[in-house]
Amino acid sequence: MKIAIVRKRYNPFGGAERYLHLLSTHLMQQGHEVHVIANQWPGDKNATSAIFHEVPMIGGLSLLKIWSFAAASWIILRRFQRDVIFSNERIFSQDIFRASDGVHRTWLHIRMRQASPIKKLSLIINPLHWSVRFFDWYIFNKRAFRKIITPSEFIKRDILQTYSRVKEDDIRVIYNGVDLERFRPENKKRYRDAVRLELGLTPTTWLLLFVGTGFERKGLRYAIEALRYLPADATLMVIGKGRTRNYISLARQWGLLERVRFLGPIDGVDRYYAASDLLLLPTLYEPMANVILEALATGIPVVTSRDCGNSEVITDGEDGWIINEPTDAQEIARKVKAAIEKAGDPETELRTRKKAEQFTLQRTAGEIMDVILSVTTTG
Repeated sequence: MKIAIVRKRYNPFGGAERYLHLLSTHLMQQGHEVHVIANQWPGDKNATSAIFHEVPMIGGLSLLKIWSFAAASWIILRRFQRDVIFSNERIFSQDIFRASDGVHRTWLHIRMRQASPIKKLSLIINPLHWSVRFFDWYIFNKRAFRKIITPSEFIKRDILQTYSRVKEDDIRVIYNGVDLERFRPENKKRYRDAVRLELGLTPTTWLLLFVGTGFERKGLRYAIEALRYLPADATLMVIGKGRTRNYISLARQWGLLERVRFLGPIDGVDRYYAASDLLLLPTLYEPMANVILEALATGIPVVTSRDCGNSEVITDGEDGWIINEPTDAQEIARKVKAAIEKAGDPETELRTRKKAEQFTLQRTAGEIMDVILSVTTTG
C-alpha cells in the first residue's frame, strides 16, 4: 500500500517524531510504500527508502507555520496517488487523524488556571491559539477524517467530551510502541557509571531524569520545586528543547541551581536513562509520553501524573508512581521517595521491563494497519 504520513517536523529529538520514524521503518519492512509529508527531515534523505515530500512552510511566526503547512501539504497530497493519508498534524483533510497532541482547548483551560492575569489575557488574544483551536473544531465538528486514533483512553474521553459530533465508534485507541532493543536494562551496565562520571555525580546520588519538549506542559517547574523536599544530593537532569531562562531563575531563587542540569536536546538519550534512578514527568497534560515507555523498557520506574495517558497503563506502586496533583511539589517529592526505595530492586527492574514489553512497535504498527485496512476497504 502507499501510505502518506504527515508530520510537520520529522526530527530525532521529540518523542512523537522518534516514534513515527520507527513506525515508518517498520511499515517499509512489511513491504509498504511510505511517503513522508514534512517540512524537515533529519540527516540524509537518501539514507531511507521512504519517499520524502518537502512541504514549504513560512518561517517566523508559529501562526504562519500552521496555516502555510496545512495549505501546502494539502496541495502536495493532491498531486500523487496514495491509498491512505495518516496525519499526525492538524490539516484540512485526512483519512486517519492521530490526535497525538490532544485537545488544544483543554490544554488552554489548564494553562489559564495557572497563569497570571497578564498571561491569561495574552492566551485569550493570541491568534496562534485561536488557529489551533479552529483546526481542532474543523477536524472534529466538520468530520474531516474517516477514523481518529488516540494514544490513550484519556484523550479519547477528552475528545468525546469536547466535540459532540465525534462518536465513540469514530475513535480507536492505539498505545504507542517502544524500541525494546535500544532501551533495555542491560544499558545500565554499559552506561551508568560512565555517564555519572561525566556529570560529576557519585554512584549513590539520586539522579532524576526529565525528558521532553514543552517544559511548561510537562511540569518542569514542579519537578524542580520538588527538589526542595528531597535529600541534598538529589539531582534533576533535564533533556529536551526549550527555553530554560525562567527555570534557571527559579532554581537559583530556591537555592537549587547546582542540583539541576540542563543538557538540551541530545542524541543518545538511552545512555541517560541507564544512568538515572527514575524518570520524573509531573505533566499537566500529556496524551501519551513515549519517554515513559522508554524508561520502563530500560528498567527504571517512573513518577508521573494522573493527567498523563500513561497513568492508565501503569500499576501504581509497582512500575510507576502516580501523582494526583502535578502542581503539588511536596506530593511529587513523596512519590519520588517511594519510587527511589524500590528503584534498585531487581524485582522493580523486572516489573518495569515486563510492562514495557506489552507495548511493542510491532503491535502498534499492526493495530495501525488494521485501521488503515478498515478505511481503505470501506471507501
